[in-house]
Amino acid sequence: MGFFDFFRARPTPDGFAHAVLRQVRQRHPARQCLYEAQPFRIVFGSDAQQIFNLDHAYRDYCAAPRKLRTQVLQNHLAGIDVPALPASFAEAREHLMPMIRSRSQGDYLRLLALQQPPRPALADAWRALDDDALILLAHDTASSMATIGQATLAQWGVTFEQALAAAMDNLRARTPHSFLALGDGLLMGEWHDAYDSSRLLLPDLLYRACQGGEPLVMIPTRGRFLLASSHNVAGQLQMIALADKLMQDEGRQVSPAMYGVRNGKIVACQPADAAVAAALARLQAMLRAHHYGEQKQEWDQLNAQRGENVCVAACMLFQSKGGEREGVVSLATWTRGVDTLLPRTDIVAMVVPADNGGDSATKLLAWDDALAIGGELMQEVECYPVRYRVRGFPAPHALAAAPAWDS
Repeated sequence: MGFFDFFRARPTPDGFAHAVLRQVRQRHPARQCLYEAQPFRIVFGSDAQQIFNLDHAYRDYCAAPRKLRTQVLQNHLAGIDVPALPASFAEAREHLMPMIRSRSQGDYLRLLALQQPPRPALADAWRALDDDALILLAHDTASSMATIGQATLAQWGVTFEQALAAAMDNLRARTPHSFLALGDGLLMGEWHDAYDSSRLLLPDLLYRACQGGEPLVMIPTRGRFLLASSHNVAGQLQMIALADKLMQDEGRQVSPAMYGVRNGKIVACQPADAAVAAALARLQAMLRAHHYGEQKQEWDQLNAQRGENVCVAACMLFQSKGGEREGVVSLATWTRGVDTLLPRTDIVAMVVPADNGGDSATKLLAWDDALAIGGELMQEVECYPVRYRVRGFPAPHALAAAPAWDS
């Protein structure tokens, strides 16, 4: 395949990676770089000082119209060419912007650092937005974008909050009233500047755009901002359905939460309508299981590298149709005698292997009931989504007395 054929056809992942690698080597002939098919990335330097993950670039490239593919690729490659940050806050101020990112991104980078000891641990400056998302800072110019870390803030002599205030001023200045009406009262932001999701942080914008009632917003991916009124159930249901589709189609998930404004602050909120609440709970359960699946892959690699025999339990989903418990339910397995990293799920399958090698005995417990009889055995591990290290197992009489989960 010739170079120009590459931009006309849909390449295989390996074909895309090698084409990108050629581009990288042309731009940085003196830098050592290597393509790793698993986990689909280009690594710079013998100690992996910089890593270019190819998943998002490949997805964006294949999804783009053919006439735009060259530019899409160049946009991603620009991230490799990040120049040094300004030496002072005064120089940097006008280019600061707020970003909202999923906590799963930080956990992935943290686990990556553990797998590669020479690679520095994640040291970004951030503030929690809610349980699932973080607010970070970017230095964004026409040619590059870099995330701001604690060391840079210290060099500038400013706190995170001071830098965030400047970034918010810049965001407001770059936010005209630009929305697309999608029907049923649902609006979608039309800024297309990589900071659509960041507009969640502007309560005044939310109220101006909302058509009666309280504004409800979802930011399923980095480039999407969806808004509906608290008075409009149809709009909320459409918002959740669209958020689900965008997360699947676009990747780069940010949050499955629905946000509102309370006392001037952006907070995750629970929908008042039962149908909306059920749809939102399903979306959140699906994404949480997805994050647990990605996390399991990273932990399995780390444990194999360290030679540790630890079971990273899967988060499994099933459909419950029983009364108040109807909906998608998550389940994980806790087995006696198995050192396990246990995810937090709705249901825990307590497994007792037979001493004679026969069939194991299994009892399903609601999470709170499993916590009641085995909480002292659970050691919370630093990761997102949360996991618990369990090396022991509840006493037989405690397990027997615990109420079984009733679907």
